Amino acid sequence: MELNDPVIALARAAIGRGDLLAAYDLVRTDGEPALTAERAYLAVLAMARMGAVQEATRLYDAAGLARADDVDSLALGARLIKDRALSGGANKAGLAQAASAYADIFDRTKDPFPAINAATLSFLSGDSVSSASFARATLAAPAVDRPEDYYSGATRAEALVLLGRTAEAEQAMTTALTLPGANYGARSTTLRQFQLLAKHMGSDEQLRPLIELLRPPAVAFYTGHIFKADPAREAELASRIDAELEEQQIGFGYGALAAGADILIAERLLARGAEVNILLPFAERDFIAQSVLPAGADWVPRYDKVRAAAASVSFATIAEFVHDAAQFGYGATVAMGLARLRARHLGSRVTQLALWDGVPGEIAGTGHDVASWKGTGGTTSVVAAGVLNRSFPRAPSIVDPTPRDLKALLFADFPGFTRIPEMKLHVFWDRVMTAAGRLLQRHGTHIEFANSWGDAVFAVIDTVEVAAEVALEFQEVLAAVDPAELGLETLVQMRVSVHYGPVFSGHDAVAGRTNYYGCEVSRAARVEPLTPPGSVYASEPFAAILVNTAPDLFTTTYVGKLELPKGYGQFPLFSLRRSPPAS
Repeated sequence: MELNDPVIALARAAIGRGDLLAAYDLVRTDGEPALTAERAYLAVLAMARMGAVQEATRLYDAAGLARADDVDSLALGARLIKDRALSGGANKAGLAQAASAYADIFDRTKDPFPAINAATLSFLSGDSVSSASFARATLAAPAVDRPEDYYSGATRAEALVLLGRTAEAEQAMTTALTLPGANYGARSTTLRQFQLLAKHMGSDEQLRPLIELLRPPAVAFYTGHIFKADPAREAELASRIDAELEEQQIGFGYGALAAGADILIAERLLARGAEVNILLPFAERDFIAQSVLPAGADWVPRYDKVRAAAASVSFATIAEFVHDAAQFGYGATVAMGLARLRARHLGSRVTQLALWDGVPGEIAGTGHDVASWKGTGGTTSVVAAGVLNRSFPRAPSIVDPTPRDLKALLFADFPGFTRIPEMKLHVFWDRVMTAAGRLLQRHGTHIEFANSWGDAVFAVIDTVEVAAEVALEFQEVLAAVDPAELGLETLVQMRVSVHYGPVFSGHDAVAGRTNYYGCEVSRAARVEPLTPPGSVYASEPFAAILVNTAPDLFTTTYVGKLELPKGYGQFPLFSLRRSPPAS
């Protein structure tokens, strides 16, 4: 570590807590190459963990990290080769190249980390002889022979699998799960490795005991009716909820926290040691007024207790309740996506748990939530609601709600614009902005509004799927531009951000046409300046809706929370890319 650089410790701490955006911002400035090897390493590592493999590779090469002599920098280069091979459908030539890179590092360092990676990648590329050799070398390392933490124990199990000693591997994994560091995140990483091996073998039969050992508990999106407190009735419902939670092996819950079913299900999740993640549809004070207090003040202390014990509390929107019933449906749909995202990250199962009376719903409510979940391919476990006391006054509407629509919002700009010489600005206009305009025109009526100013573009799009495609195409269009045409020595890529939420529309008296406005437009605009060049960042609602509707087309990777400017608070962000082709 470069001891005289205080930024290094701050960036490492940010990576340690998963705040990859903060780490990247600390060690990078306006897209220019990192000044030191340590900063360069951390910049590439942050980008790689975001899933931006191409950008990470470009930074790795530009910084000359391949010429470093430490195992971390060298292994990072091998990791990028592996990531590229896997993102391209696990092609054998790429996997063999990655295996060779890890093998060279092991020959130089004798570190078991590159050895086990060389073993697995050799196996996946079809070289069983080299795989066995590296697996035996891994087992011979003292840290793996006598593991004292989860990672070393899991490495031992992986090496034993590659040598065909699956019974011993199962025993090693059982031991590893008792060692420090055996958290769900670490387990899910190992799970994916074994699933990759099982896929290569053509069957998961041989590795099924290991896979089941590692598989985290299921994730549930929960929903249900608001009702007045009734201890006797709640005791009966709690028993039936407990039975479903046990049968489905649910360890993670996502949903709101309204009086009645939400609070009761969340309480039962916590009672079994499960994790509860609360997603409120709008500002908390308004939510309590609309969905907790009307059913009785005795629900408020229970709300507070669950909230305090929750692993996370987030909001579909930070705006207040505008007396639009669709706000509840929007919040529920975002929570559904977050449950699916968590299951994907964990490599676990996802389901819906609904305390429901069986009555369909249209724009909000339990019936709406059940229909929405099933409509996107989900399975539902229903706890029959039976007779509930729902005779309570609803909070009155104090305004006549102005209609709003759910839209995808895209912002993009070219961060190197201020460095383009005046005499080259017409080239930028002709090459970059004209290409952007043609791109939007190709998507026809899906683009409901578009505007530009200087180097920036704003578009309102009807679906998240089209918005995701447009955002990624923006990057591809710019990649075709020669930086010399713009008077630049190196290409500075676009920054693109996408968001999804409720917006107002109305006649813009200045522009003389329909325009879009509202809190979500402002919030979306705050993300784009913080997006690394060459990346597409999606808001949490956008990522959640996308995983509901197009999980096979696009992938979103969580990159952490960032403090948005102008008092908009922290915003969880995701890196967006196309899903790799099925192998």
